[in-house]
Amino acid sequence: MAVLARPRAYIGGEMPNKINRNRFAHDVLSRYQQLSSASGLLEKSARSQALAHAASMPPTGHPHFAHLGLGESDHCYGVAVFIDLVAFTSRTFWEEPEKVLRLNTAVMSQVAEVVQSCGGYVLGLRGDGVFACFGDRNVRDPKISAACAMAACAFALDAVKNALNQLLEQSRMRPVQVRAGADYGRLDFVRIGSTEASEVNVVGFSANFAAKCEKFAHSWEVVIGEGLAELLPESDYERHENSPKTYQQSYMTRHYHYHQVKWATYLQHLDGLREELSGGPVSSIIL
Repeated sequence: MAVLARPRAYIGGEMPNKINRNRFAHDVLSRYQQLSSASGLLEKSARSQALAHAASMPPTGHPHFAHLGLGESDHCYGVAVFIDLVAFTSRTFWEEPEKVLRLNTAVMSQVAEVVQSCGGYVLGLRGDGVFACFGDRNVRDPKISAACAMAACAFALDAVKNALNQLLEQSRMRPVQVRAGADYGRLDFVRIGSTEASEVNVVGFSANFAAKCEKFAHSWEVVIGEGLAELLPESDYERHENSPKTYQQSYMTRHYHYHQVKWATYLQHLDGLREELSGGPVSSIIL
């Protein structure tokens, strides 16, 4: 398999320094504290500040398919990604609901910003995680989408593990754990619901298998399907111990492999990637 032809942003990239990780961590705690203030009897200015921040955040969903009418569908090829908090259900059982809610919101909001800074689209915030897409119909090389998706996953896991958790422990809060799953392929967008309430949903094997990959992953792991693995250098991943997944229909049996990514490899490319993207989507990178 050919080695990934990295976009210009990846050439000569530098290891992201602690300032980047620390900024992520401090932003999470700052948002947590802001939400704590907003949940009680707070000053009017503080509430206005929180509302202004919420209003300034970009909406979720893929902008290329937001126009779809009820029952209409369209598609693109891209990387579906799920980045989730691990073991958060048990945390909601033992800890104060409001504190857990605020921490969940603070962490996932920051992860969503990581996705956007790496050229992805946040398709939705699902319970304890972020559902994202890297790619659209204007992407010239799917390997760019693959590399950007892995860079986002790598930074999210690294920032939580090596910066945020230290601050949480210093604040006498239990640390959190994160994992990710992803796959590449055709993503079908369809607006479902009624005339009164509807949303654009993503269906298809790639998105479904990406969700399974996230469930296959342990804490601090990124697991990907074979569709995405084909776009990455073989040295960047290894076969998952439980792979492959077997699908059977009638008398036919097919296997689909999944792999564990050596995600630390992608940390060295983050600074160059973000500079190249300059806030744009993956398709803004031209080889």
